[in-house]
Amino acid sequence: MRKNLLWTLTLVTVVTLLTPALIVAAGAGVPAGPIPVTKTISAVMQHVQRTAPPPADRKEALSAEIDLTYPEFTSSKGPDPVVDKLNQLIRDRLFGMIEGEKPTSVDQLVETFFRDYAKALKEDPDQPGAWSLKFEATIRHADDDLLSLEMLQSAFTGGAHPTSMSDLLVLSPKTGARIDLPAVVPPDRMGELVKVGERHFRKVRELKDGETYEEAGFLFEGNKFALNDNFLIASSGLVFWFNPYEIAPYAMGPTELVLPWNELKGIVDPKGPAGKFLAQGK
Repeated sequence: MRKNLLWTLTLVTVVTLLTPALIVAAGAGVPAGPIPVTKTISAVMQHVQRTAPPPADRKEALSAEIDLTYPEFTSSKGPDPVVDKLNQLIRDRLFGMIEGEKPTSVDQLVETFFRDYAKALKEDPDQPGAWSLKFEATIRHADDDLLSLEMLQSAFTGGAHPTSMSDLLVLSPKTGARIDLPAVVPPDRMGELVKVGERHFRKVRELKDGETYEEAGFLFEGNKFALNDNFLIASSGLVFWFNPYEIAPYAMGPTELVLPWNELKGIVDPKGPAGKFLAQGK
């Protein structure tokens, strides 16, 4: 029997009522001190949790919750355009979760989301509440040459389930620019990478020998496996992530593939940004 890979979203329940001050601090599981990124750049994880009760005339409705975790980068050299670029990237992803006019601060994001929640409850007597907004940006790898980030974005404003997705990013901590897959794997070796990815995909999703993707419930174009460009570089290997609805119905959940470096020799460019992992035999 296949493993049940249904993605279960776990929200931290906060029992405090809506107050003027934000809770911004290291929470459970969030590192309290600076995280080294390069010799001069570090990050401090910010944690924001808020709960808003329903309006007085809708006391039967469920509260709204916000849970945000993200790194804030600083440089020991003082003002740094690369640090500014990294922090702006985080803010753009975070603030982009709000529809309509984009907020310019976390306070404004919280205010807008809770205002929309209260408005929806007043306008729709069948709206049960239980709105949630979750953003979790995690540093998966960091050194002087590479910064790999995973960003989980999940929102629920009614319906059958939350809208959830994870973006994987590889950035240069020297420039702040994104590193794309062709910089890691030359185009003429991409077919070999896909073969490694397919082998791991079939194992992770427990496909039977000879079973087609369509028969297993997957939606690859032409019933042929393909990798996406949602990847990051980690010490364990090249990591790819398929979001819900991307290649399968929501109920089948997301898929994470970790392609070990020892299977990527001759595929990954040894002179590229991930070449050092091959040299270290990881």
